[in-house]
Amino acid sequence: MKYFLDTEFLEGPQQEKFPLSLFRKLTPPTIDLISIGIVAEDGREYYAISKDFNLKEAWNRFQFAEQTPFEKQNGFSGRKVYWIRENVLKPIWRDLFFKADLENDIYSNTQADRFFEDVNLGGYDHYFSFKSLKALISKYGKTNKEISAEILKFCNDEVFVTKIDGKLVAGIDPVRGNPEFYAYYADYDWVAFCWLFGKMMDLPEGFPMYCRDLKQILDDKVNFYMHLPMNFFSGKPTSFDDALERFKNHSNYPKQENEHNALADARWNKKLFQFLNSI
Repeated sequence: MKYFLDTEFLEGPQQEKFPLSLFRKLTPPTIDLISIGIVAEDGREYYAISKDFNLKEAWNRFQFAEQTPFEKQNGFSGRKVYWIRENVLKPIWRDLFFKADLENDIYSNTQADRFFEDVNLGGYDHYFSFKSLKALISKYGKTNKEISAEILKFCNDEVFVTKIDGKLVAGIDPVRGNPEFYAYYADYDWVAFCWLFGKMMDLPEGFPMYCRDLKQILDDKVNFYMHLPMNFFSGKPTSFDDALERFKNHSNYPKQENEHNALADARWNKKLFQFLNSI
């Protein structure tokens, strides 16, 4: 069975929480899981938000935007850009805010759809705050230990029970085989995934110790088609980047929607895999 995964995460050093001092140190670089989405080959889906990541660090993390000519001339830094807060945390807050309100109020299907659209368009963003997000994640988030247990159960259809010499024996389904995992630019996603279970050696039995990278598969396809005398490119590409751009403009190439949502990106990963295997 193939599984397509994506994660949102906080990477890099973080300020140490303890010991408290005037001179806070930075931790070694790490990958802190925020959320994870997995889509199975058979259509099943799994999504979870971690309550174990350093929310305060993620909320306050910023980088400076490129300086304007005026800022350069007068020695000012560029404005602060809170990319994770705006692109990862706010969409999570919107989803959980909608979920919480839906639990507290009674809506018709039409009213719920309209409310969902209003929330996603930012109509309620004036309620978005660190305190509100923290409360929602505390209510709906899951510990990494809970997430790892749920993922194991989600992938547990790989194990079947059969009778051998009159005895029930558990094993790997010979048709489905061991699970295969796929991700796009998979390196950090795979580390975040594996750390849910501990060390690499702590991965569940039957899980591979590597993830198949859809970006590498895509590049290999582009290279292969570039060197064919006849291919679906109209005219010979001038470079790999040119060929890749044409590849992405193919009518069947999947379009990304709701980017930076782990489940939406996992769905896109599955569609990309299907596209690459159809050509």
